[in-house]
Order: sequence, then C-alpha cells, then structure tokens
Amino acid sequence: MQKFVGKTIWIIGATDGIGKAVLKKLDNSIQADFIISARSLDKLQNIAANLKNTTHVLSFDVADFAEFEKVAASALNYKPDFIIYFPAFYEPSLIADIAIANLNKTIQTNLTAVFYLIRFVLPFLKKNPHCQLAITVSVAGYIGLPRSQPYAATKAGVINLVESLKTENPELDIRLINPSFVKTKLTDKNNFKMPSLLKPEQAADSIIKGLQTSKFEIHFTKKFTIILKLIAALPYKLYFKIAKKMI
Repeated sequence: MQKFVGKTIWIIGATDGIGKAVLKKLDNSIQADFIISARSLDKLQNIAANLKNTTHVLSFDVADFAEFEKVAASALNYKPDFIIYFPAFYEPSLIADIAIANLNKTIQTNLTAVFYLIRFVLPFLKKNPHCQLAITVSVAGYIGLPRSQPYAATKAGVINLVESLKTENPELDIRLINPSFVKTKLTDKNNFKMPSLLKPEQAADSIIKGLQTSKFEIHFTKKFTIILKLIAALPYKLYFKIAKKMI
C-alpha cells in the first residue's frame, strides 16, 4: 500500500459497503489523511471517531448539485491525492414495474451525480495530474441483465462516461472500478443466488490492489467478469438466448 502512504484520500460513500471497507482497510494499514463523505453526518462522525488517522468529515447528498458543489470546493482545498467514489442506489425491478420515483432517484444518484463529480473535480485534476480519480460502477453495466433496471442502464451510462473522460484526458489518472456481486445493503435486495459473491473486505482488497497498478479498469472477480465480457461480445441472437435464462 506504499502508494497511499502519507497521502490525502477523499472517499465519497464512506459509511457503508465497499467504501467503508476501503476506508477501514487503509486506516488500519497506513498513515494517511482522510476526507470522508456521505449523506449521514452522524454515521460519518461515528466512523471518524474510530479511525486512527486525521479525518475531515464532509456530509452531503450527491444528488444535490448545490451541496455537491460546496462540499467539493471544501474537499479540494485539502489537495487530495486520491478521489474514490462509491455512491449508488438500487431497487431491482422488471422494466414494466419500475416506479417513477425509483427511476428518477436511480438516474439522479447513479448517473447525474457522476456528471456533477466530474464537473467539480476536473479543473483540479488538470492542475494536479498526480491526483487519481477512481469511480466505482458495476459489472451490471456490461450487459442488459433482467430484473436490473434502471440500475444497469445507469451503470452502463457511467462506464461510457468514464471511458469518454479518459479518452478526452489521457494524461489524467482516471480509474474505472467494476465489481461483481458484493454483499451490501443493495445486493441484499436480490432474491436470486449471486455468483462469486464477495464480502466488502474482499472487494476492498481488490480495489486497493488495483489502484496501485496502471490498469484503467479494475474488475473482479475475474472468473465472473470475463464471462460477462464474453457474453457482451456475442451476436445478439446468442446473447438473448443466454440472457433469457437469467430471468
């Protein structure tokens, strides 16, 4: 973890799931300064009280443009060396049954908020190209899985967005994180057996290891993500036969 030692790390989505696991893993292993963000100020303060490293708490809702803009300005004043983004919203549904409120919240949290993030941090990244921006997405964005909308559609959009960001700014250290199934409050909503299900701590290990390499995409577990990549490359006639069996 030498790459993180002595650095300032801004973790957005630090109170639950993978984000919390990454924070704890880093805090237990190295000396660093943390900026931690999420919606719940109480949760952030409770977590910060149990960390050994210097920690700055900045609470906000990623779906709120004005809040995000204000907090981003404060966070960037600390000159972060790493910005690692985790927030997501998920409510599984068949397309015909999607509730409009869930549709809007999913798009706002999973896609629009990432545009906000990039808008606010890109000027800083261009002035500080050593800073790494890592955006956590999902392998759900690889293909149109059944019972995964509108979540999967937003994740496909973010994958596309991050690819464009790197293409337009090849000199910047941009990373795309695509985990497979990880046991969190989100995946607890699934009513099917999830292959290669990981604990958040296992996902954190893969992310921390991957961020220290030069790879643009960090995806895991490989035995599952590679299968999805292969399915995505199939002709549609074959793809639909396979996808239909997933319902």
